[in-house]
Amino acid sequence: MSLFRTILFNRWSIRLLVVLGLLGGIWLFRQPLLRAAGGFLVKEDPLAHADVVYVLGGAPIERAEAGARLVLAGYAPEAVFTGEPPNELLQSFGIDSAEAGLGMHVAQLHGLPLERMRALRVGTSTAEEAVAVRTDAERLGADTILVVTTDFHTRRVSRVFHKVFRGSGTIVLVRATPSHHYSAARWWETEEGMIMVNNEYTKLMYYAFKH
Repeated sequence: MSLFRTILFNRWSIRLLVVLGLLGGIWLFRQPLLRAAGGFLVKEDPLAHADVVYVLGGAPIERAEAGARLVLAGYAPEAVFTGEPPNELLQSFGIDSAEAGLGMHVAQLHGLPLERMRALRVGTSTAEEAVAVRTDAERLGADTILVVTTDFHTRRVSRVFHKVFRGSGTIVLVRATPSHHYSAARWWETEEGMIMVNNEYTKLMYYAFKH
């Protein structure tokens, strides 16, 4: 074997060993890396008293329950539930099936009186909800609002809401509630968790360029 071939072989051997070492390291530390990937998506603000709690549409069971708890604990006088897309099956039975209506129903089941909640039947996306919430908060003259969403959505929701509320003078505090279907610590163990993390990173990139 010529000297040139020997040097070339040695270089490729070193590169192969480096790649194999990196792959081995990733496999060995896969769980901490996966937990970090899920944990990055969670960005929650400190809890404080607010003028109103806004519960975003999309997951009415866990989000509405968390919103009801905040109001019942005295952190705000009322909860406002957002979300527009109707469930056609429920609608056919005469049930209020907009995301906002479903959220109110869940909150009522958890003890929140109807007079301490209302629906804001607007929003098919986080950006639309943020604009609608700002309009509503300005109408109320709110100084501080609590925005409730699922934990994996908090980083994206925080970015969108703080951008929309820029210059408004209203303090936006984003609060996280765990999903009933996946865990931020072990999201890769369920299909729902894997889909959620993939979707969230895709949406983070989309909102970074689009909004």
